[in-house]
Amino acid sequence: MFNGIPTLMQYPARSPYLCGPSGFSFDNCLRNKRLIENGLSEPNRINTGTTLVGIVFDGGVIIGAESRATNGNIIPSKKSRKVCELQTNIFASGAGVARDTNALMELTRAQLALHRMNTGFRRVPVRCANQMMRQLLFRFNGNMQANVIIGGVDASGAHLFCTRFDGTTDPAPFTSLGSGNLSAMSILESRWSEDLSEKSACALACDAVAVGMKNDLNSGGMVNLCIVRRDFSVQWEEHFPLKDSPSRTNRMTIKPGCTTVLSTIVHQVVPWQGAPAGPKPGGSQCPVPGSGRASREEEARRRPPSLSPPGAKRWKGEGREEGS
Repeated sequence: MFNGIPTLMQYPARSPYLCGPSGFSFDNCLRNKRLIENGLSEPNRINTGTTLVGIVFDGGVIIGAESRATNGNIIPSKKSRKVCELQTNIFASGAGVARDTNALMELTRAQLALHRMNTGFRRVPVRCANQMMRQLLFRFNGNMQANVIIGGVDASGAHLFCTRFDGTTDPAPFTSLGSGNLSAMSILESRWSEDLSEKSACALACDAVAVGMKNDLNSGGMVNLCIVRRDFSVQWEEHFPLKDSPSRTNRMTIKPGCTTVLSTIVHQVVPWQGAPAGPKPGGSQCPVPGSGRASREEEARRRPPSLSPPGAKRWKGEGREEGS
């Protein structure tokens, strides 16, 4: 009982999905719904419209993000670091509701610390961190609005994962998330290659985030880069985007005359009765309707039945002679 409002904690066997052994229940959601119905105003959610980029290069992983934090139409901070450290070799950046993203990062960091202590303080693999995070998101049935890019290095090499709020995940050599992800992905798809050096990968990540910032009103500020190398060294960099943002290198340019005309079909337009006919394709003029009896007969013969004007209705007694 909470302020006179009954809760489901008294009925643990009512639904295994609401109060199951997983430890998560929708009790607070039902409580908040009843509080709103009783007149309590719900606090506003903070949405972070952002641009996130992840790139795998020859010597490690780079995660880039812009630094603008937004709350509706208000910008609380222009220097917000959106890349979090989960372990010394694993980093992540999230886009979505700020409260859900921060809670997901803190909970995953705690679970990874416990896992590291239980395994003899060995270095945690990147796949393990991704599996913990996706299981946590799936357990919340999509109610935790957080999309995450997870990157890092371990004994097997460099890894990058794109995990969404419903628990689905994709390993990818490059990815982007946030409200400016489409613009950033256009730069990544046109310039990424498998043999990227660290300097080229940093320039590509910075350009991709800068293009996302230019085409998204909720993204802005500086470009923060987290470089995780295969020797487990980490470097943080801050870049100011250029005034002239980069563009795609392989633009589609079609010269006039490249398309071949295979065939040409000329359709003759039949004019209505009484309308002047246009010139024929050969240059000769069609006879004007109504100029003579022969012209009217020829026009009626050439006109399709569907274009003929409807005839006047005749009454049953019309046309008969009187007294017949």
